[in-house]
Amino acid sequence: MKNTNYIYTGVILIVVVAITFFAITRPVPKAAHTPTAEELTATQSRSYTEKTAYYTIATNYASSTLLRTDVSVAVDDAAVAEMGNFVSDTVAQFKKDGKYTNLTPQDIQMRFNGGRTDSLNIVYLISTAPRTVSYIYTIYLDTGGAHGNTFFHTFTFDAVSGASLALADIFAPGTDYLTALSKIARAKLPEMLKEHMDAQMLSSGTAPDAKNFENFFIDNDTLKIQFAPYAVAPYSAGPQTLQIPLSDLANILKPEYR
Repeated sequence: MKNTNYIYTGVILIVVVAITFFAITRPVPKAAHTPTAEELTATQSRSYTEKTAYYTIATNYASSTLLRTDVSVAVDDAAVAEMGNFVSDTVAQFKKDGKYTNLTPQDIQMRFNGGRTDSLNIVYLISTAPRTVSYIYTIYLDTGGAHGNTFFHTFTFDAVSGASLALADIFAPGTDYLTALSKIARAKLPEMLKEHMDAQMLSSGTAPDAKNFENFFIDNDTLKIQFAPYAVAPYSAGPQTLQIPLSDLANILKPEYR
């Protein structure tokens, strides 16, 4: 029985030594190149991943859209390219800001002590309405601060023409849609935020400025606007989704989007 125990102990020691030797001697992975929009859109794969000693990137993106069958292949290609450019640019900016190719020993000690790494994650969802199709991208970024942060970027396309739509495109020309959205947001968000309500942040984040409402999509009969953490409330409140029935905007929407 003792001999058997000695054998088990010896095997375990050998395994531990082998793992330790591999961890010490394995080469540090080299950073892969930043994918171009063409690379992101030329493949049927819907993901791009990259892992180095200092960061991890994991992205999912649309390599085709509903426009391919509903409108045309050319329109689908343009939509995919637009989203591919966004993902490629976001990855490139992440690497540029991180300065991973020019890290000093001091940088490594301060930023990556204990084996921590930075990360960028991008995922998307699809939302449809009778006249639109939208792709809602959620970007999670962690670069060593007190916590990571979440951002949004939406792409909305006309389901008939395939045109890429900005928020202004769904409203009738000459209407003051930003003031209308600002008033609705200021009326609805306090109840959603409750104890996280911050009057100054809410006032700034819902001012009638196109930038504040740019991440929008239409889900069936509802206009939805995404607000990232810090946009209208403290980080503790998390992200917010403002939902406005299209019927409440019928007098200022273009007929096709009502």
